[in-house]
Amino acid sequence: MKKLFLLALMISLTGLQAQKADEIAQKYIEKIGGEKLKQVHSILQKGTMTVNGMDFPMENYKSDSGKMFIKLNMMGQDIVALAFDGQKGYKFDNFAYTDIPDSLAARFKEKAQNLFGYFYNYKAHGRHLKYLGQQKMDSIQAETLQMTFDQPIEGGVKDFVAYFNPKTGLLMAIKVVKDGHIVITKPTDYKTFDGVLLPTKIINEVDGNTVQTMTFDTVKINPPEPDPAIFIKPKQ
Repeated sequence: MKKLFLLALMISLTGLQAQKADEIAQKYIEKIGGEKLKQVHSILQKGTMTVNGMDFPMENYKSDSGKMFIKLNMMGQDIVALAFDGQKGYKFDNFAYTDIPDSLAARFKEKAQNLFGYFYNYKAHGRHLKYLGQQKMDSIQAETLQMTFDQPIEGGVKDFVAYFNPKTGLLMAIKVVKDGHIVITKPTDYKTFDGVLLPTKIINEVDGNTVQTMTFDTVKINPPEPDPAIFIKPKQ
């Protein structure tokens, strides 16, 4: 009888954790736009990427059709760091353009389609949430969720921990362990664009050190389709 009671208690607690996790995720989606998000099919962000104290003007485009590109201006020259047309693409690595392998194409397509992050329609995409209670992040006792994936995402990541501000309901950070390193992405400075609330600053840290910061001063919702030429790999 005692074992049955403990089993029932565990099942009840698991159900409450799942309900709490879903409430936090749904509150976040409502805060950033709710039903309005269904009308958004593409986003273009323009701003600056800062790496090792150096600033590079940048453009970041993604659409629910799977298209995406990242363009940087380095010493006055435009460089397409990454481009994906929904089926195939290329990237700029070690001063050369290389094709994105077919084995990664599905992951890139999923990444491009995540206009509002992994919490948007998470159940339909084989993602699962678990409530971890409150944990400290940047002096705030944040509500924390663990997200796990049926299939590993880009980089072989199987899960991550997300931190939400309990007052605003907004996502504060995502922490993932990758290749033995703690990688934390912090979206901040949220602003509204055409009824959609988006971060205008994203800080990326590795083992406690800031390695990259992206600051966006212009964000366009449903911009014109990009020039098809950007998805054609440049000649070496």
